[in-house]
Amino acid sequence: MARVEGRWLWGYFLANAAGGAASLLVPLYAYHLGGTATDVGALASTASFAGILGSVIWGRAADRVRRRRVFVVMGFWGFSFFYLFLPFIHRVAELFWLNALATFLWMSQATVATLLVLESYPKADWEAGLGRFNRYAGLGWMVGLGMGAFWTGVLSRALGEGEAVQSLGVLTALLGLGAGLLGYFTVPEPKIPRPRRTFIGTMVAVGNFLVERFRYAPARIYYRLGPLQIVRIMQGKTKIGPDLTLYFYGALLAATGFSVFFVPLPLYLRAVLGVPNGLVFALYILHNGMNAFSYGWAQRLIPRIGHRPVLGLALFVRSVVFPLFGVLAVLPGLHLVLVPVFFLITGVTWAFFQLAGTAIVTRLAPAGSKGEAMGIYNALLGLSTVLGALIGGYLSDTLGYNAAFIAAGALILIALPIVLLESKPVAEEITLPTSQEPQGS
Repeated sequence: MARVEGRWLWGYFLANAAGGAASLLVPLYAYHLGGTATDVGALASTASFAGILGSVIWGRAADRVRRRRVFVVMGFWGFSFFYLFLPFIHRVAELFWLNALATFLWMSQATVATLLVLESYPKADWEAGLGRFNRYAGLGWMVGLGMGAFWTGVLSRALGEGEAVQSLGVLTALLGLGAGLLGYFTVPEPKIPRPRRTFIGTMVAVGNFLVERFRYAPARIYYRLGPLQIVRIMQGKTKIGPDLTLYFYGALLAATGFSVFFVPLPLYLRAVLGVPNGLVFALYILHNGMNAFSYGWAQRLIPRIGHRPVLGLALFVRSVVFPLFGVLAVLPGLHLVLVPVFFLITGVTWAFFQLAGTAIVTRLAPAGSKGEAMGIYNALLGLSTVLGALIGGYLSDTLGYNAAFIAAGALILIALPIVLLESKPVAEEITLPTSQEPQGS
């Protein structure tokens, strides 16, 4: 297979190790500082909004500058720079600017990640190249979560919880600095002028990597889609058509339910169930590992029973399991067994949702509009994180965690008949890269 040297992938491995550790670092540190579920929801929402804004700005800049290395290094080093300040933050309010700015700068490398892969592989090997990228990134994320589990689990006993989390922030920053150095020396620049890439074909090959909190997703590029264009599509006034528009509404409701549940979940595990930080990281390793393992199951099941039944199964199971998390608070002792089981289930169902959902979008989209459809799909899932984080945090603080988990299940149940409505059958099977996509958030 002809391709340029892929040493730059190791930079993404290190960077995603930093991202994996940081994915739970902010909510757990906010809890240590006395933050509420509303605070954690607002932190996640502002970071998601900063990510969307960063994608718009960096994406347009990348098209104009026509360089890759500067955006990769800026993303890795910018992310690291702000996490170096974590030991000096002693109020939840100060976490907002750190989290938002780190995410904003992180997106500068995400806007060129896909282009780097496409420029490293011939067109016929794009899927293989994207799959390889996601293996490096996914493994890095898992290593970061493992590092967080070990670091907070061991050092908390010796240094205390606050110091362990602060030092993990510094370690995360050092990993990002190392990733930036690797990127500076290994990321290739285009040797010849290339035409401007579009979403068409690219997004179909990439699929939807907007994890329930996965930040390595190269598909998180919204800059070709203006707000007015998104509104018109949601009104069914474009060539996207009513069938896909209806599915978009259902997917937005379901994904909002995911965020309502996952955003306050780390605080629920710590404050209500008393799970220590190290085990919280370990549970997310379990979730993400099961997610990656389940892609093979999803790919075999979709041709047998269809895309929508697989999607419906995933949503129904989540609508039941999410509220059951709240019951664990009144089952002392049983949560030690049931929490890992529930995390395994959420990992399986995310793989089913991700693959089946992407297949439906790309097959319902009219010819020549598949890339646009995937871009809108990703943008809506990004919006769901902004909305769901605020709703989940607010409900957890005002009515309790049970209310947030029940609301999450209710949103998914409302979405279920919407995504199952089918006037245009999805007859073709889609072949997707076996991405190691995780992010339980």
